[in-house]
Amino acid sequence: MSEIRINELKIKNYRSFWKWKDWLWQTFVFPQNYDKPISIVWYNNSWKTNLMNSILYWIWEKFITEKTFEKSDLHNLDYNNQIEIIIDLSGSKYQCDSYWDKDSRSYKTEKSITWKYKITSSIFEWELFSKITPPLFWMNKHYNIFYVNFHNIKDEIATQKTSWWNLKSFLGKHIQKLVTEDIDMNNLKPVYESMLKSSTDFILNESKLVKFIEKIKSNYNQNLRDNNIEIDFWLPNYEDIFLQMMFKIWLNGSKTNLVPIDHFWDGYISMFVMAVIQAIAEETDDKCLFLFEEPESFLHENHQEYFYKMVLCSLTKKWHQVIYTTHSDKMIDIFDTKWLIRLELEEYDDNWEKCFQTVKKYNKIDEFNPEIQAKTEDEEIITIDTYNEFIKTIEPNLNRILFSKKVLLVEWPNDILVYKHCIEKNVEEKIQNRSDIFDKKRFAETYLNFHNISIIPHHWKATAIYLIELCKWFWLEYFVINDWDFESADLDIEALKLFSSLEDMKRSWIYTSSDKKWMITTNFNLIKNATEEKIHFNTSKLEKVIWYDFDDKSSIKIHKHISNSAFDYKKQDLFPEKLINFLEIDNIRESIE
Repeated sequence: MSEIRINELKIKNYRSFWKWKDWLWQTFVFPQNYDKPISIVWYNNSWKTNLMNSILYWIWEKFITEKTFEKSDLHNLDYNNQIEIIIDLSGSKYQCDSYWDKDSRSYKTEKSITWKYKITSSIFEWELFSKITPPLFWMNKHYNIFYVNFHNIKDEIATQKTSWWNLKSFLGKHIQKLVTEDIDMNNLKPVYESMLKSSTDFILNESKLVKFIEKIKSNYNQNLRDNNIEIDFWLPNYEDIFLQMMFKIWLNGSKTNLVPIDHFWDGYISMFVMAVIQAIAEETDDKCLFLFEEPESFLHENHQEYFYKMVLCSLTKKWHQVIYTTHSDKMIDIFDTKWLIRLELEEYDDNWEKCFQTVKKYNKIDEFNPEIQAKTEDEEIITIDTYNEFIKTIEPNLNRILFSKKVLLVEWPNDILVYKHCIEKNVEEKIQNRSDIFDKKRFAETYLNFHNISIIPHHWKATAIYLIELCKWFWLEYFVINDWDFESADLDIEALKLFSSLEDMKRSWIYTSSDKKWMITTNFNLIKNATEEKIHFNTSKLEKVIWYDFDDKSSIKIHKHISNSAFDYKKQDLFPEKLINFLEIDNIRESIE
């Protein structure tokens, strides 16, 4: 029984991964003895594939030679940024020919892939060279390693290649392995070939096809100046059977018209690939390594969740290691975050030039406790037990939390309406003199999308505290906007900020003399959890700040109110300077590259 695991991966200067400093790597740790699939997440253009490629070099899906890397593989295309990638692998032992082991100074007949391997690049006379140390020497063939790119799903089920040893798809490779290792079936190869020859002769005897072949032979001999060549016509030989093999599907119980699987649509093929992966896992006692690129591709979100739970999680329950990239919140388990590797794209200046690098934002293998804050005597903080709150607020916004660079938390849907309008107007004013932006209104409307900033309504202050803690846990930048729910004369914001702890605040006259103790406690907890620079309170309510004088909260009336040209979208008590800084509106560049 074979077993292989990836323990740790370190990357420096490979494509989007910069060195930061000479001594600082991007290090990714993969939890061991863990029965959940490992997901690499973030939005498009964070270059998740570069991290997957770094893994593929080790399993020799991408073969390392002297000329593997090109200048485009160096970070920022700079020859000073030479690549270094280290991977820590663990694997079971396998039998091999006797060899001399320098360390033990003895002959051994077992080897293992277990080691820390290093890929490096170097430059000599302006040529780029690469190497791997120590060499792997095809050790990966002794382990079950499967890579499936769901973007090219039809290629992943192809078995037709010109050579038995030139199969590329994961399905073709696995079929090749099964055929090669099946001793009983291989022993029947001569029988097959003998029967194939006799069957061919029987069918073709005196046929028009045979006479046609004889004419070809005669003409070919003449063209080659009577070289006396032989031409024979055979059905597929033993290996050719599998090179030309294809899966065919019939629908609705009819076997009369079978359709090749690659004639179906991509979603249907994805579900077929699910079945193949499940069959591979069920037939082996080995502990395999499965690598998937965006398995949610072409799948409806219900099937995405099914694939995650029924296939990916089932694989890991059998102690296979599963690593995959995804854009879908249906492919994750938010209540257990050891599975998560979250990437982000950061901007930096290199000799006054704007550059970008992929950085690790989240890779904690500690246990995540979803009951982030204990219940208090005055309020119930959201936990897994309060499932209604989770479904209402967190679950619909989970994708935005995980796949955004920044999160703006507001209290109610009308707050989203107002603040989106204010953001758009502030951006539009900022770019009004920009000649390079032709549709300034559309630019302002999509400003948040472009910068990957999400606005999320939390509905309740207690839920806001939970969302704040989630943002902190995932290293997400956040800003919180809430109603103060008090008049300044009744409770001053600055006065509440002075208390260092909840206990001190509860001993004060502000708390003891109030008949709204739970509201005071909630606001105090918000200030302490969010920190002063990351929270803004509308005193006392948003409607009052925007001078909306109606008792109802009609979205239509509020929209008409803020759309009036006289509406002040720059009011400090509505749109403070710290919110402008968070949204980076003052940093809109003079030109767009």
